[in-house]
Amino acid sequence: MKAWRALSLVFWGAGLLVAALPAQTALPEQLPAATPSPTPTPTATLELRAAAASFTGVHITPYSYSHVSLSLDLPSSTCTQTIKPDKNGYVPPGTCGSLYEYYPSFGAAIVFSVLFGILFIAHLAQAIAHKKSFCWVVVMASFWEFASYGFRTAGTRNQQSTTLATLSQILVLLAPIWVNAFAYMVFARIVHFFAPTRKVWKISPSIMAFVFVTLDITSFIIQLIGGGMAGPGATPEAQQKGVHIYMGGIGLQEFFIVCFMVLVIKFHLEQTKAQRSGLVTEAKVRWRWILYALYICLLAITARIIFRLVEFSRGFGEDNPLPHKEGYFYALEAVPMFFAILIWNALHPGRYMQGPESKLPPSWLSRKLCCCCHRKGKPRGGGHERLASNASYEELKALKSREPSPMPRGRVGEPVESRYEPFQERLAPQESYTTYAPASRGNSPGPPAPEPRSWTGP
Repeated sequence: MKAWRALSLVFWGAGLLVAALPAQTALPEQLPAATPSPTPTPTATLELRAAAASFTGVHITPYSYSHVSLSLDLPSSTCTQTIKPDKNGYVPPGTCGSLYEYYPSFGAAIVFSVLFGILFIAHLAQAIAHKKSFCWVVVMASFWEFASYGFRTAGTRNQQSTTLATLSQILVLLAPIWVNAFAYMVFARIVHFFAPTRKVWKISPSIMAFVFVTLDITSFIIQLIGGGMAGPGATPEAQQKGVHIYMGGIGLQEFFIVCFMVLVIKFHLEQTKAQRSGLVTEAKVRWRWILYALYICLLAITARIIFRLVEFSRGFGEDNPLPHKEGYFYALEAVPMFFAILIWNALHPGRYMQGPESKLPPSWLSRKLCCCCHRKGKPRGGGHERLASNASYEELKALKSREPSPMPRGRVGEPVESRYEPFQERLAPQESYTTYAPASRGNSPGPPAPEPRSWTGP
C-alpha cells in the first residue's frame, strides 16, 4: 500500500475520532433540584364485631405505609454557572462554562481563515496545473488549517460551544503533520531527480520516503489520541493525561525531523561536490532553490513544535503566560505554519521537477506489499505464468507472420547448406539437407552432391 493511501486512512480515522468525541454545551444556569413534598401517611382500622354476646370484638391496631416513588438518577453538572455570559458566550477564565483562557479575537481568527483558505485554493490549483498527485498532502494540510481557524471564528461568537472549540483545537494541533509528511515526500523526489547517484548514504529515495512517512503517521496517531483527550470540556485528570500523550507524540515528531535533517545536510554536501565536479547537468542546477524551501519549511515546523513543548511543559497556571495570551498563539503557531505552507506555493516542486524522472518509483517493500495484496485470494501460480506464456505466444506469432527469407544465391551448381534454427525450445537433432541452385540451360551439370551428413543441434 502506498504512503498516500495510508495517510488517507489515517485522515478518515481522525474524522471518525473527532465525531466520536463528546460534544456538550455549557449550561447557562443550573437550576436547584426540587424538594419532594412529604407523602401523606394513610391509616386503616379494621374492627370486627361478633354477634354472640360472649364475643365482645377484636380490635386491630392501626398500621401505616408509605409510597416510594421510582426515579432515575442522572449525573448532575459539575458546576453551577452563576455569571451570566455576554452576547458571545464569554465568561471569565476559571469560571463555570469557560472554554478559553482569554477573550478570543474574532478579527484575528477570520484573517487567518482567509489566509489559509487562499493557500488551500492556490495549492489545489498548482497540483492540478503541474499534474503532481503527491501534492494532495500539502492541499490537505492547508485545508485543515483553514478549517481549524474557520471553527475558531465561529467559536468566538459562540464561546459556550464545546464542539467548536474541540474541532478547532484538534485540527490546529494535527495539521502540521501533513506539512511534515509533504517535506519528506518532496525530499525523496529531490534525491531521485537531482542526485547523480540517486541515493543518500546508500539509501534509496523510495525507502527513505516510505520509512519517514510511516514514522510521521505513528506520531500523528499519538498526537491524535492526546489531543482528543485534552480537548475542552474534559476533566482535569483526562486533560493532564492527554497533554502528556500529546507531548510524547510531538517530541517523537521533532526527533524524526532531526534525523531527517542529517540526511538533508548530507545530500546538500554531496550535491555541491558533484556540481563542482561537473556531474550535475545544466538542466538540474536549480536544486538549491527547492532545497532552501525545504529548510524553511522544517525550521518553521520546529519553531512551532518548540512553542507547543514549552507551553504544555510549564502547565496552565498563572506563571505560564503562553496559554493565557492569544498573541503568543498566533505569533508562534499560526504564523510559522502559514510560512511553512506558503513557501511551497512560491517554490512549488512541480516547477523544478518535470518529466519522467520526477515521478518517484515505488520501493521494493511497497511493491512486495502490493504484490501480496493482489495475489491474496487468487490461485497459486495463476497470474505471472499466464503472462509469460502469452508473451511467448505473441513472439512466436510475430515470427510466423514474417515474410520468408530469400534463397541464398551461390555459384551455379554449387550446393548451399542450410539448417533449421529452433525457436526458444530445444528441438531434437535435425539432419542437414542440401539444395542446389539451378544450372543455366546449355551448361553441363555441376559435380554430384555429397552424401548427407548428420549434425547435432545446440
